[in-house]
Amino acid sequence: MLAPTSYTRKSRRCVRAFTLIEILLVIAVIAVLASITFGVSRGIQSAQNRTRAKSEMALLAQSIEQFKMRRGDYPWTDPVIEDGGETLLKALLGWKVFKRTDGSSDFVDLTNIPTGGPDAFIDTAQFKVAGIEDANAGLPSDNTTLPEGLVFIDPWGQPYVYQYKETGAWENFGFILYSSGPDGQHLAVDSDGVITREIRNSEKNADNIYLGE
Repeated sequence: MLAPTSYTRKSRRCVRAFTLIEILLVIAVIAVLASITFGVSRGIQSAQNRTRAKSEMALLAQSIEQFKMRRGDYPWTDPVIEDGGETLLKALLGWKVFKRTDGSSDFVDLTNIPTGGPDAFIDTAQFKVAGIEDANAGLPSDNTTLPEGLVFIDPWGQPYVYQYKETGAWENFGFILYSSGPDGQHLAVDSDGVITREIRNSEKNADNIYLGE
């Protein structure tokens, strides 16, 4: 057998080098395609979350309107509390009522509990419910037990923000309902309930999703 010539050895070295380049090129192409796919999937997920948030808020708004028709007003929130999410959940599950005494009204927890539990204004199966302090907390299995510390959760795992008057300072004609968006941050409105351009365009509210948008 003839010994390999210097030309043959060079050819083999060239073949090995060319194959390595091909592998590196393929890896680079795969990485680029993966990044594009990841970016597209993130965009799709973000769009789906926004659509879901709008749909859920529309259902919440319908239930809030039903509450008003039967109770006479929208659920009141404490002006000291920024979002009123727990109040909203209790109200729509029938656990909050208006109590009128001596010409004044208060919005209080239900005390006279019907045998089968209070009449709810909403089907919670259509929403994610979690605890304010404990994300794993859920609704009581017994509907005659007052749900404490629970809120409706948006697609990003944050409580939906709800506000409505409890003081005479409220100037908004209705309630406020929105998702704080992907960053989970928001700047609450003042006690008058007016969403000014400054509030709407603030950095914290830039990605908020408001009811009806």
